[in-house]
Amino acid sequence: MAKLSALALVLLVAACAPNPISAELADERVVLPDERLNKSDYVRHYLLTTIMSDTDLPVSTSHSFLLPASRQVWVGIFARTPSVWTTAPAGMAIVERRQDFPEFVHGGCDAVNVVVDAHTGETLGSWCNVDNRQSLDGIPRRIPIYIPDGSPLREAP
Repeated sequence: MAKLSALALVLLVAACAPNPISAELADERVVLPDERLNKSDYVRHYLLTTIMSDTDLPVSTSHSFLLPASRQVWVGIFARTPSVWTTAPAGMAIVERRQDFPEFVHGGCDAVNVVVDAHTGETLGSWCNVDNRQSLDGIPRRIPIYIPDGSPLREAP
């Protein structure tokens, strides 16, 4: 009987949990890591998923994090068009399965990674990929990163 009560409680809590926002609303609210970037220059792929740490992300990241509890998020990968990855027209696409989520390696801000809370629409973080192209002055190119204060994606001190 205790197992049945526990199961009923879990189902009740799940039923009361808010539904995730749409990918369109997440896309509308996303904050990019550099104000000079414009979403309309990108093909934007979104996947609704649950994460606990950086290892759960289907995108590359330059830092690690561990959440205190799992969190449902919209993960996005933006590919500038045209670029080495696509010549498709800019716009948004929803990816249903993780194995269908595109992987873009390097490329600087030609590829932007985003994580948006699936219930509040808050951007938890966004960052450009590593840019391995040679700079004119020989100094490695800066990787724009946006992780707001209070974001659970912030590395622990």
